[in-house]
Amino acid sequence: MTVDEERRSASTQIFVAGDVLDIDGPIVLDSASEHHLTRVLRLSEGEHVSVSDGVGRWRLAGVIYAGGSLALEPVGPVAVTPRPQPPLTIATAIPKGDRVDWLVQKAVEIGIDTVQFLHAERSVVRWKAERAAKQVERLNRIAHEAARQSRRVWLPEVRPPVPALEVLASSVVAEPSGRDIAAGDTFISVGPEGGWSPSELAIATAQVQLGHNVLRTETAVLVAATLCVSISR
Repeated sequence: MTVDEERRSASTQIFVAGDVLDIDGPIVLDSASEHHLTRVLRLSEGEHVSVSDGVGRWRLAGVIYAGGSLALEPVGPVAVTPRPQPPLTIATAIPKGDRVDWLVQKAVEIGIDTVQFLHAERSVVRWKAERAAKQVERLNRIAHEAARQSRRVWLPEVRPPVPALEVLASSVVAEPSGRDIAAGDTFISVGPEGGWSPSELAIATAQVQLGHNVLRTETAVLVAATLCVSISR
């Protein structure tokens, strides 16, 4: 069994502050992590947990119970997993309703590193600054939970919305008339359901197609993410 296979075979994974990994004694958890391991997952003594700092460092630890509280006893050295290359970014218009939560969760589970939200010229949903800050904070929690569930040791990032014209010159855009996605397409932008404006299409580095059907924004993100990861990595 390789080191990464051993990590993935652990019962679950948690994220901790970086200096916690270097402790040789038992790792004492915060209340939220302890509740998750004891009340949600109901881990038994001796089960292994992968403990990561979110920037590539991790180690395995065994569950122990002392004085009625759970702690983790390191059972192996600190290992380092290189950041996956190349870094992959999906920029997207904001979908309607609670579809945004699903979008972030699935993009992270598939392997996207950064989700950048956009205000396109034809966007229906726009977040003002105060709402954007709250939404991005909440969506980063969803992204971190998805990273934990999928055993990623590099935390992804969700970024607040910016005008689409600020990023399209650095990305390819999803457009039905475009070419197939290629290995170098590591930054893909998905527009609103009303489509891109002519000025937005004009500044994109290229146009790529996601199939022959008309897709909702969140579905287009899922397809783009899947193709991006499978072709570029």
